[in-house]
Amino acid sequence: MTAPVLLHRLIHQMNVPFIVSLAVTDRAAGEALLGPAAAQVAAELARIDRAYSPFRSDSLVRRYQAGDQSILLNDPEFQQIYAAVLAATETTQGDFDPFFNGPFDPTGYVKGWAVAQVTRAFLTPLLNDPAVVAVGVNGGGDMQLATRPGSTFQWHVGIEDPADPQRLIAAYTVATGAVATSGTSKRGEHILRRGPADLAQVTILAPNLTAADVWATAGLAGGQVRLLDHIAQAQLTGLFVTAAHRVQPFAKGVLANAQTA
Repeated sequence: MTAPVLLHRLIHQMNVPFIVSLAVTDRAAGEALLGPAAAQVAAELARIDRAYSPFRSDSLVRRYQAGDQSILLNDPEFQQIYAAVLAATETTQGDFDPFFNGPFDPTGYVKGWAVAQVTRAFLTPLLNDPAVVAVGVNGGGDMQLATRPGSTFQWHVGIEDPADPQRLIAAYTVATGAVATSGTSKRGEHILRRGPADLAQVTILAPNLTAADVWATAGLAGGQVRLLDHIAQAQLTGLFVTAAHRVQPFAKGVLANAQTA
């Protein structure tokens, strides 16, 4: 059987590059599907950015920060995100913190949520087309991926070395699921450290990018000791890289043998 062809579209939103991808058995049919789907994804990401960007003075987030309580009372989506973010804070014992900068700011949640939303709404339905084998969205290195049930296709996901982005320290194969990585190599210290700064990078694999992104952010923020507790209690899968450049994989809550990156 001929290997599926990979098709990609690049979208810039939220100050982040998003890549919409299809694995198809027919290039022409795939291109005909990818164009409209990518346009839908771009439009929805733009809407989400308008609503939740902390950098836009007219966004729901900024208006809520300024004291407009009616948003939380009247906007169902904002209510959902607010509740989900508070639940994430409780689950991670405060390591994921929407009040890291003072006022409520769901930025650390919204990107992963947005990728999961657009994948489910605009890409997963394409798996019903016989030409489409798998679909995915990569938002700044965080990925939500899906493969048609019964297919043997798997996405290959490489994890960059935080000390050398041109080098991979791990590789995963994923049929359906999500991968999120939090680190300082590209965006600097953009996450408030609630614990010691003894981790350089945390990668989490989960069924949904919303959860994977929350745990990756919480892991980096809380430090190694607290992350080890989270790994065991939440049965997490992924890896972390220490500040001393040691790579520690873990799967379903159990640590594997560490290695030097």
